[in-house]
Amino acid sequence: SPDVAARLLAEGLSRRHGRPLAVDNRAGGDGAVGAAAFARARPGEALFFGMADLLPLAPLAGDPLPYDPAADFAPVSTAATDFFVLSVPSAMPARTLDAFVAHARARPPGELSWAGPARTAAYPAFRAFLRSAGLEMAFVPYRGGPQALLDLAEGRIQAVVSTLAAALGAARGGGKVRMLATAARVRAPAAPELPTAAEAGFPGFWVEGLLGLFGWRGMPEAARDALSEQAREVLAEPAVAGRFAAAGMLARGSTPAAFAAEIADHRARWAALAREFGVGPPR
Repeated sequence: SPDVAARLLAEGLSRRHGRPLAVDNRAGGDGAVGAAAFARARPGEALFFGMADLLPLAPLAGDPLPYDPAADFAPVSTAATDFFVLSVPSAMPARTLDAFVAHARARPPGELSWAGPARTAAYPAFRAFLRSAGLEMAFVPYRGGPQALLDLAEGRIQAVVSTLAAALGAARGGGKVRMLATAARVRAPAAPELPTAAEAGFPGFWVEGLLGLFGWRGMPEAARDALSEQAREVLAEPAVAGRFAAAGMLARGSTPAAFAAEIADHRARWAALAREFGVGPPR
């Protein structure tokens, strides 16, 4: 989802600047490769687009970082909410989140397993949900979401937390995967029939992918404000918002100050959960 969102925003900003903005997709390291490349760039040479939760989460993982998550990234604007969704095999009788909880409670602890993107906010968020619901499920690590969803469809694992974009294809493609609820504050435009976890009775199960645009260390405030305004105008265009929705996201812009405040809120939440659950299983 981040690379799709980056491309959509870059296309809109290119129209307004009258010249193309190239997107250099640096995959790997749960986003750390791209962040490190941006931090090494000369001031004014590049912008950073990605999962804003990478910045508060990366230090919590305990890995040495070649950049300063707080100082090297100047918040410009949010770009989108990337929805996370809980899915189960269609063969499972549970059709709602509370029915899933009842189904899991009826099984011996650890008999059921789940998968999700480790070293992201989704890992401690779902671990916290399991504890609040009184469930014990074994975590199964995967290199990527597609393989986890394939195994889910075949019943080899019993639950997957993934981005909505990934789950939509699995749920609507072969009919072997059933989405139960999103973990966001609002319903997703791409799947308005799906309730949020809060609507399903589990308000504590909340996690959203916070995608946003960042400038470089020391970026002039006037330049940051101007770019933020342009980004907000692009994201408010109906055609752009529609393309974000089709990709399983909710386009939304914000001022630099509002974006920074949202990152701070996420940092406080994930720091508290990471102290209890970590940001992924031990390596």
